[in-house]
Amino acid sequence: MLKVCTVVISLILAGMVSRCSSSRSIHRRSTMKVIDEKMINAGNNMSQMIQHILENYDKNVRPFYEVKPIEVQFDMLVLSFGEIKEADMLFTADIYVGQFWQDPRFAYGINNSISLGGDFVDKFWIPDTFFVNSVDIEVHKMMSPNKKVWIHLDKGHIMLSARLKSKATCKMDLRKYPMDQQTCHLAIESFSFDETDLKYKWKNPVGSDVFIYDAEMAQFNVMSVVRNLKHPVYHSRRFSGLTVTFTFKRRTMYYIFQMYIPCICIVALSWVSFWVDADAVPARVGLSITTVLTICYMLGSVNSNLPRVSYLKAIDYFLLLSFGFIFLTLVEYVVVLKYTRRRKYSGSFSPPKCKSGLIEEEWDDKKMMEVKIQIGSTAYTFKDSLSNLTSAGKENEKSPKNGEMYKTSPRKPVKTCDHSKPILPRCVEPDNTHPIIRFLKKPFTTEEGENKIDNFARFFFPFSYGMFLLVYFSYFFS
Repeated sequence: MLKVCTVVISLILAGMVSRCSSSRSIHRRSTMKVIDEKMINAGNNMSQMIQHILENYDKNVRPFYEVKPIEVQFDMLVLSFGEIKEADMLFTADIYVGQFWQDPRFAYGINNSISLGGDFVDKFWIPDTFFVNSVDIEVHKMMSPNKKVWIHLDKGHIMLSARLKSKATCKMDLRKYPMDQQTCHLAIESFSFDETDLKYKWKNPVGSDVFIYDAEMAQFNVMSVVRNLKHPVYHSRRFSGLTVTFTFKRRTMYYIFQMYIPCICIVALSWVSFWVDADAVPARVGLSITTVLTICYMLGSVNSNLPRVSYLKAIDYFLLLSFGFIFLTLVEYVVVLKYTRRRKYSGSFSPPKCKSGLIEEEWDDKKMMEVKIQIGSTAYTFKDSLSNLTSAGKENEKSPKNGEMYKTSPRKPVKTCDHSKPILPRCVEPDNTHPIIRFLKKPFTTEEGENKIDNFARFFFPFSYGMFLLVYFSYFFS
C-alpha cells in the first residue's frame, strides 16, 4: 500500500513540473512575440515617418527660402596629415567635417531623432560646400561611404558629418629652404549660394585651434591649425566662407646629416691639395675636379624635388658658395703652377738661406783681396781690390810661364748652404713669441720646398669658409 502511494505522489509531482515548464515557455514565446511586434512596429513607424517626411519634401529648395539666409555652422577635426609635395605645392590632410543647420520642415515637436547614412543622405537638402583650393576630394569608403545625416524632429536641427581626404594647393615660400616654415590654407565656401542665401559660421570661436588627432609627420612639425574667416567677392557677388590655416615647420635634422655635413666634408677634402707638391699635377687636378663634380651632383639632387622658382633658396646659397670655394682651390693651383714654372724657366729662383745660426759674410767686389804666400821663412803678402781685377780668360788664355804671375778675376760665389766661404759667428736671439702666434705665423714662413701661395691658402681658405658657415647658420637658423 505504501509503494502505491509513493508512485501516485511521484506522478502528481511530475505532472505539476511539466505544467510549470510548459507555462514558462509559453510566456517566453509570448513575450518575444510582443517585443518583435514592437520592433517591427517601431521600424515600420520609422519607415512610415521617413516616407511621410519625404512625401512632401523638395530637396532642391533650401530651408527658409525667401525668408532669411540659412546659417550653416561648420566644424572640423584633423585626423592625420599626408605628404607635402614642394614640387607640386600640394598638401594632403585626412579630415572629419561636420555641418549644422536648421530645417523647419523637420520640426514636428517630437523628442526623437533619425540617423541615416548611405544613399539616404542624398534625399535631403544639404549645403553645397566645397574647398576652393582643393584639387581632389575623396570620401572614405570603409565598407560603406563614411557620411551620415542626423535629424532631430523637435525643432528640425540637422547635422551632416563625413570623413574626407583633401589634397589642396599651398603657396609655399622656399627662400629659407630647408629652414623654412610654411603656412597653408584650406578655404571653405558655398558653390552656388552667395551671402544673401547662406552664411557660414564656425561652431567654435574664431581663432581657436582645430583638434588634431595625429600630428606626426615625417619632414614637418605641425605648429598650429587655426580657424579663420573669409569673405571673397566674385563678379560683384559676396560669398560667405571660412578658412583653416595650417602652419608647418620643416625638420632640419635630415638635411644636416644628408646635405650640410657631407658638403662641408667635401669642401675640406679639396683643401688637401694645398699640402700636395706643386709638381704632382695629376693628383691635385684630379682631387679638385672630383670635388667639383661631387658638389654639382649634390646641387642637382637637391633641386630635383623642388619647383623651379625664380629666386635662390638657402640651400642654393650654401651649395653655390661651397662650389665657389672648391673652384677657387683649383684656380689657386693654376696660379701656383704658372708662377712656379715661370720662375723656374727665368732662372730667378732665390736660393734658400742657410738655417744655421751663423751669418755669412757677403762678397763685395770693392773689398780688398789679400793673398799670403809662405816660401821658406819668408812670407809675401799681396793685396788688391777685386774690382780692379779683370777676367784672366779674356786677356791671357795661355798657361803662365814658370815664375810669372797674372791677375785673375774669381767667380762670384753662389750663396749656398755649404760653408766653404768665410763665416762669422753671431748670437741668435731666442724666439719668445707665444706658441699660438708662432702657429699662426707658420703658414706664411717660407720653408724649403714649399710655396708661399700654398702656405697662405692653407690658412685663408679654412678661415674664410668657417666665417661663411658662422654667418650662414646664424642668419637662417635665427
